[in-house]
Amino acid sequence: MKRRFIVGLGFILASISGCSTVGFGDLFTDYATQINPVRQAIRVNDVTEAQQLLPSNSQSHSNYLLNQLEHGRLNDLSNQNSKAQTDYEAVYQQMENIRQAAKVQVSSGLEQSNALLTNDSVIAYEPAPYEMSMLHSYKALNYVFNNDIEGALVEVRRANKVQVDALAQNQSEIDATVKEAQKHYPSMDEVIKNVKNGYQNAFTFYLSALLYQSNKQFDDAYIDYKKALEINPDNRYLQQDVMRLAKQQGFDQDLEQFIKRFGQPKQATSNGEVVVIIEQGLVPQKDEFVLRLPIYTSRGDARFYSLAMPVYKDSAFVPAIEQIKIASQNVSLSPLVRIEALAAKTLQEQTPARVTRQVLRLVAKEKVRAELARSGGDVGNILANIYNLASEQADTRSWLTLPNQISVARTDITAGTHTLNIGNNHPDINFEVSKQGLTLIYLTSINNYFNSHVVQL
Repeated sequence: MKRRFIVGLGFILASISGCSTVGFGDLFTDYATQINPVRQAIRVNDVTEAQQLLPSNSQSHSNYLLNQLEHGRLNDLSNQNSKAQTDYEAVYQQMENIRQAAKVQVSSGLEQSNALLTNDSVIAYEPAPYEMSMLHSYKALNYVFNNDIEGALVEVRRANKVQVDALAQNQSEIDATVKEAQKHYPSMDEVIKNVKNGYQNAFTFYLSALLYQSNKQFDDAYIDYKKALEINPDNRYLQQDVMRLAKQQGFDQDLEQFIKRFGQPKQATSNGEVVVIIEQGLVPQKDEFVLRLPIYTSRGDARFYSLAMPVYKDSAFVPAIEQIKIASQNVSLSPLVRIEALAAKTLQEQTPARVTRQVLRLVAKEKVRAELARSGGDVGNILANIYNLASEQADTRSWLTLPNQISVARTDITAGTHTLNIGNNHPDINFEVSKQGLTLIYLTSINNYFNSHVVQL
């Protein structure tokens, strides 16, 4: 009996010996569960504790790039912007190397094989397009906070290129097979709502438009305001932005069409402008959706296996702050992007590949069980079943320190010193506005955590 147990254990250990890119605990504890203490520390405004709780993975770890993203975001939240830039740049350079290195195809094939005997967590994490666009947006903001508009413009161009490339790669419509695979998932429609894909982000286009405008590149600003409006046509600030610049730059035909859609634009004034961008909450984490499906042996016996699939709960985020007060005037916030929607849509788009891997995994694990039953008898069979149940977990990885929603408010205001009141026990913010100048106020609100940056663009 002891010998058969050793034989069975050795077979399982041999089967996962190639999984050198993950920690042993990663095979049995999903990422979202591991990161929960970090998210809770942020919510209670203890970013230092969050940084201590977040592990530092080696470059060979399957979560290395994700780990760098989390570190970068935490450094931003603690106002260690130069450290954040280093973290983000490491991810960017690694992603550039991945795209250019042909040998990655071999490495990826090995990881895919390992995943058939364990779970998807052994596959090296590559940030989704929406995560890469946010990475470049945060790099751009850090340049803005350091009054480096040229550096910021480089990053917003990279952020927008991520979306252009993703759009080019996803032109084909979802075929019937994909739609059939997606039926196996619980609905995420309430979270996704009217988002068409998982990579177009109006916030990144809005940020680039602001920077182009501040740099007197008005045609470029107009183009990116239009792109943001195409993604988010209900945002009334975007509507006014495109009409204002269409009129200013003499795009009369465009202006005529916009007036038909949105009504007359506001009259231009000689006042300055204040733009308030606020990010709220934390992007939701994936939950585990478990199916029990049979695999039939050659003798017709049914053996049941658990399929663990990631899913987002179908419940949309409700922001705590929907209105602010600028110089004693109430101003409504309007969403630019709901990152939860991009994340859920991305997951939905990944469904076919996930379902395929799950089916292959069932077959592979049944072969392992059969071999253990042959070499180890009942002990080997029991060992295989225990391992299968323990190792089958959903891949809940994603950039979990991102905000849930980013909104904007914009208004004309006279030159001078003014006060922004956010409410919700947040401190008032005093800021300066120059005549015909542009002032950006960037806010982050996550439960008890609050941060602000004021920049004259």
